[in-house]
Amino acid sequence: MSKRRRVVSPRIVVPHHGVGLWFLVVVLVLTSIAGAFFIGAFLAREEAKTYRGMIHALEQERNQLNEQLVVLKQEQIVLKRTTQVDQETSRAAQENLKAAQDERLVLEKQVSFLKRLIREGGGGLLKVHDFLLTPSEEERVFKYSFTVSQMIQGFGESAGSVAVKLAGKRDGKEVLLGVDELVGSTPDSHKLRFKHFQSIEGTLKIPEDLDPETLLIEIEPTTKKLIPISETYPWKSGE
Repeated sequence: MSKRRRVVSPRIVVPHHGVGLWFLVVVLVLTSIAGAFFIGAFLAREEAKTYRGMIHALEQERNQLNEQLVVLKQEQIVLKRTTQVDQETSRAAQENLKAAQDERLVLEKQVSFLKRLIREGGGGLLKVHDFLLTPSEEERVFKYSFTVSQMIQGFGESAGSVAVKLAGKRDGKEVLLGVDELVGSTPDSHKLRFKHFQSIEGTLKIPEDLDPETLLIEIEPTTKKLIPISETYPWKSGE
């Protein structure tokens, strides 16, 4: 019988100094990773502190800007109110000045009429007031109205005629047209007969080639010792 031979497996023998080397390498790697982690965490924490400081500074700057904005808005409100008050004061002053000028003009006209009344030996004097000119629904057609009354109380009945004339420019030339020359205008003339006052109304149709400038109202009395008068109004249709 043959004797079996025992096969001996080779043994790998790791030197003790090699294990220590690998262990050292692993430790160094772990240490490097841990060091990198802690360094990164430290840098991140420092960077976060820097960012927090910047955010805090920006928030303070934002708050300051908001406060300045509130102050500026308040100043703007005060300035706007002051401007409105100034404008209203200026407008009121202009209106008062215009009213005073109009009143002075009326007084000057009355004085002039009375002087004329005395000079010409008249006994009564008419006046035109409450003149109004407004556009109608029809193109280039305007309505006018005014009142004629006696300036001298107790004069008695006043009679006469009223002529309305329109002054303007046609082809660059000054023209004066009566109502009868303005086709489509009515009436051609007005008759007066009253003791206290009489209202006058009519319409004017303006030709396409005419640029109106002023409206002339002429009153020719038929009553004795009643002085004729005329009034001129600038063309303002209230448009």
